[in-house]
Amino acid sequence: MSEKQYGMVINTTRCIGCQTCVVSCKINHQIPGEVYWNSVETIGSKNMYQPTGKYPNPVLAFRPRICNHCSEPACVKNCPTGAMHKDQDGIVSVNRDVCIGCGYCSWVCGYNAPQLDPEKKVMSKCTFCSERLEKGEKPYCVEACPAEARIFGVISDPHSEISRLIASKHAQPLLPNLGTVPSIYYI
Repeated sequence: MSEKQYGMVINTTRCIGCQTCVVSCKINHQIPGEVYWNSVETIGSKNMYQPTGKYPNPVLAFRPRICNHCSEPACVKNCPTGAMHKDQDGIVSVNRDVCIGCGYCSWVCGYNAPQLDPEKKVMSKCTFCSERLEKGEKPYCVEACPAEARIFGVISDPHSEISRLIASKHAQPLLPNLGTVPSIYYI
């Protein structure tokens, strides 16, 4: 496990389901075809934008999904070539020069994060915009969100803004029972 771990809190009470995070990621990373590193789902419904509950109390809530950059990632543990790896910032990355595109990382990931790049025939996934982090900038999905539903930072620092937010709002990861120790938390 790396000493530093980036993470994100997504406030589902603020997310409006606009998919700006999805579009900004796809455009800025030039992700080909039907591959998406971000997605948005309607909480409680199999159909997008279909509310749950009944009049007079319908509920329409959204949950953005991305790679969870887990502390104990199943994709890294099970990659047959070592292409999936964690870097010094805790970001789970793909070494495309080593990847053979077998898709095993996607099969073992409980979050369905790794996606096959149809042009390069290797796996691809969210990088937390590591190229932007190196310049002190936020990931595209965080910066683009009009509802400011995403908060990004170093979760391994218990005194960071994001760690205090996780504690104060009792933010929870998705599918903690998988044992991968996700770095994405939801309010």
